Amino acid sequence: MLNTGMVGGAAVAAARLHEGLLAKGIDSRLWNKPARRPDDEQESSSRPLNLELPLSWRAQFDAARSKLRDKRELRGRSPSLELFTTPWRSHPTPIDASTLSGDLFHLHWVNRWLDWTSFFGSIANDFPVVWTLHDMNPITGGCHHADGCDAFQRGCGNCPQLAMGKRAPNDISKRGFDVKYHSYAGKNLHIATPSRWLQRHAENSGLVQQATVQTIYNGVDLTEFRPLDKQRARQELGLPNDRTIIGFGAASLSNPRKGMQEFFRAVSKLSAPAEVLCLGFGDHSKAPSFHQLPEVHTTGFLTTPDQLARVYSAADVFVMPSLGENMPQTVVEAMACGTPTVAFRVGGIPEIVIPGETGMLADLGNCDQLGRGIQWMIDHPTERRQMGQRSRELVCREFDLDVQTEKYLSLYQRAIQATDEMKSRHYARSA
Repeated sequence: MLNTGMVGGAAVAAARLHEGLLAKGIDSRLWNKPARRPDDEQESSSRPLNLELPLSWRAQFDAARSKLRDKRELRGRSPSLELFTTPWRSHPTPIDASTLSGDLFHLHWVNRWLDWTSFFGSIANDFPVVWTLHDMNPITGGCHHADGCDAFQRGCGNCPQLAMGKRAPNDISKRGFDVKYHSYAGKNLHIATPSRWLQRHAENSGLVQQATVQTIYNGVDLTEFRPLDKQRARQELGLPNDRTIIGFGAASLSNPRKGMQEFFRAVSKLSAPAEVLCLGFGDHSKAPSFHQLPEVHTTGFLTTPDQLARVYSAADVFVMPSLGENMPQTVVEAMACGTPTVAFRVGGIPEIVIPGETGMLADLGNCDQLGRGIQWMIDHPTERRQMGQRSRELVCREFDLDVQTEKYLSLYQRAIQATDEMKSRHYARSA
């Protein structure tokens, strides 16, 4: 398995699956891009893997020129937009399947590490590749969230996420699409998506029409993410027992897509803010702030399941105000801890946040509706607790790590079987 970094939602999902495979006796190895500085290395179940080939002085010059061109073409994008990454890197990154001696490759979030052309070009067409999509980038010309644009179904170009002067039929999105199209062509590729929402987009993409596509929810360890005693969790966090606590969080609270502006607008409308406390986690160094809010406590960036489970269990309701999501780990983790969710109706969230059953939903960007959903949770503690119980039941049924691991093992077997079928067809043509 390959994942660029060691932190973030994709890294967590990859590490959990890796540990689940090891627990079943599978020889799983998880690799990541080497850190730039030795002090960036963190304790992790993954190991660094350097795939970059050395370049001649001429190739270094061409790579530097390409990098400057990319920066120029991406300049002027709205800061509210998510990442836009290209499928080419400054160094080729071929991989030697025989050296790693695996039966298949399983890709996760590999942007800013792999060079698509050299990586896929180094893999035999019949060698099985499983790819878990953690966002839309592998099926678009460069954006990580298409935001309603459907050009990735046809070939990209005239990308609405580029500045007006940079859009053209053969812009950076079109070139990225073409590189991916040729990289995927003829490969033994199998796509897994953590939500049915993303599965539908993958099936409609013009890039992976020859791949198999299925939804496999990212698993969680239900022994780690479980309901803890609420009073004790609050005591350990130094929080009061006489207030309704609203949880929220993300790796970076400053990311506009995570919706902190919308969250603060929603909670500012609560009827009795003095009786409410907001409890957040994540990097809040550049997060927006508002006046006239309920009191806000933040824990900073959390790294361990027991820290997160304590926060989820201390909260009465978890709020996910994101403006774009696949299947957010935080919602699944909160539900596993018996905490219902209020969120915008976006991405894969409606697959698990069921109004009146496991939480409440608001129309995307409608802060008044989001605020009313939070207020309803505050005003109905008995129903809220029942929703929390049903949330736990849903996660136990759909997101158990063992269930996820078994589904991936079945997918691996089908991918390897497809290799045999591709070889048989090749031999038949040769004969």
